[in-house]
Amino acid sequence: MLTFFLDYSHGEKECRGPVTDELLRLVLDSGYSSNITAFILAVALSIMVRPVIAPQVLQGWLAGMTVLFLIKLAAIFSYHRKKKQSEPRTLASVQVYIFMVFLTGIMWGLGVILFFKPDAIMEQMAVFFIIAGLTAGAIPILSPLRKLYYAYILCPLSLFVWLLLQFGGQYYTVMASIVVLYTLMLINSATRVQESLVSALEMRFANDALVANLRQASEESEALNLELITENERRKATEDELIQARDAAEAASRAKDEFLANMSHEIRTPMNGILGTLQLLQDTRMDGDQIDYVKTAYSSAEALLSILNDILDFSKIAARKLLLEDIPFSLRALTGELVTLLSSQAQAKNIALIAEIDPRLPEMLLGDPTRMRQVLTNFMTNAIKFTHQGEVRVRVLCLSAFASRVMLRLEVRDTGIGIPEEKQKDLFLSFTQGDGSTTRKYGGTGLGLAIVRQLVLMMGGKIGVESEPGRGSTFWCELDFPVAAMTAESEEQKKAEAQAEGALLGHVLLVEDNKVNQMVAGKMLTGMGLTVDLAENGEQALAALAENRYDLVLMDCQMPVLDGYQATKAFRSREPQGGKRLPIIAMTAHAMEGDRRKCLEAGMDDYIAKPVKKELLRKLLGQWLPVASA
Repeated sequence: MLTFFLDYSHGEKECRGPVTDELLRLVLDSGYSSNITAFILAVALSIMVRPVIAPQVLQGWLAGMTVLFLIKLAAIFSYHRKKKQSEPRTLASVQVYIFMVFLTGIMWGLGVILFFKPDAIMEQMAVFFIIAGLTAGAIPILSPLRKLYYAYILCPLSLFVWLLLQFGGQYYTVMASIVVLYTLMLINSATRVQESLVSALEMRFANDALVANLRQASEESEALNLELITENERRKATEDELIQARDAAEAASRAKDEFLANMSHEIRTPMNGILGTLQLLQDTRMDGDQIDYVKTAYSSAEALLSILNDILDFSKIAARKLLLEDIPFSLRALTGELVTLLSSQAQAKNIALIAEIDPRLPEMLLGDPTRMRQVLTNFMTNAIKFTHQGEVRVRVLCLSAFASRVMLRLEVRDTGIGIPEEKQKDLFLSFTQGDGSTTRKYGGTGLGLAIVRQLVLMMGGKIGVESEPGRGSTFWCELDFPVAAMTAESEEQKKAEAQAEGALLGHVLLVEDNKVNQMVAGKMLTGMGLTVDLAENGEQALAALAENRYDLVLMDCQMPVLDGYQATKAFRSREPQGGKRLPIIAMTAHAMEGDRRKCLEAGMDDYIAKPVKKELLRKLLGQWLPVASA
């Protein structure tokens, strides 16, 4: 019963010790005066209704009220005695008191039934006013225990309403309505009083705890003050060392960024020569063994480049320097290009590579096509790598499609070796693969899926895997994209790409200081039908531009004497205004975040990173140069 009556917070919080004790104290501290007053009212009511009530009934009721009164006084006395003597707190006296208050409410209800007699108007009024005063006066005394107050007043008042309705007649019906409204008002008032009281108590105890904490903190701070003075003197002696350590850390961070940029440039430059030479070699006449050797070398070089790209991407993500583009692109076309690009790898293993694209997929979306290509490429290459027979199926599903946005699910399913369930949770962690033998057998850094996961999260999506050993795997991600409108420009671009298949026309200036890259790029350009002049640095490039007319410039960025940025700025400053702008395209081994923006700010018109693939270079130049008619 005590637990029921102590539910002071409408069940939204657990009862707290200090607040509970204080609520009980408030009720019992006012117990002497309130119970004496209630007993006097009981005696007064007995005297007022004596003319119409049998003496035995009246004496029995009054005796019951007297017994309850005395037990409540004894419970209050016991409670305060334990409190003053600091005895261990027991709830026995509290439970007795609450139960007696509950019985007192029942006795008042019994009194209403016994004393409210028909045709005894004065006695009826006496019962009504005493019950009304009793229930109203109990609000400040019993409202700390809200449910106890409800039980105390509902018994007499509800019986009052029942008797009035039993008598019938307009007068008694109106009186019953008044009593109901009065009861609801008392309940509302008691509820508000209790809520305010509980809030005030909780705030008081919180303030007390805060004051205690502040006092303790003040004492601790005084104790620490002496230690701080000593520590301050010691810190002054080491301040110069800390400053030097900070400067060294900042220098190390700058050195790391510079090292990554230089490493990227220095590795990409020879990689451009290796991949470019192998591409040129593929266009020559070779026997079967030579073709296999070239394919093996090219595949190995691409694997090395993929590792380099993973390391750079991972470093950029860790440093929060990777930014996503928001430009129109065709996911349908991107998926088709990847299937075409990777079909040779699948065919080499006798694996079917299949694409299924939902017809509801919009033609153009807004997002970062480069990073979407990276996500799909990782899924597809992993599926091909770990599948020895069967198929790899790429699916693009529209989960929801609206005029302005589309929710997509991209899946890559394979029939490969599968992944144990206990290993799946670690797949998207850095430097992690299914098991140690995977790295030895299939290669890789274990960074690919970790990077893909970060990219998907940066795009606001989610990613996962479903797999069973021996029955294949399904890697998936769900992404939300805005739909981009099909503009006349995009239609013209698609038409231009479709037409850009023949030989290119034009006179190109190649600005490149590396001998191998000069040879590779020159061979690629002449193979596309272009006339090529060579300049080994920015100064020679400016001289050539002053003497000859060119249709396009391929500009390396890092060169001796005068680099590509300075040469481009110098040429743009002297370029005739009002004429046709000469396209300058950066072809550089700088592939870190911000390098493209730096090229465009210098006055260049486009950008391609080394190592350069012939197909990508051909596609880029086809956007700037005319194509020979068939």
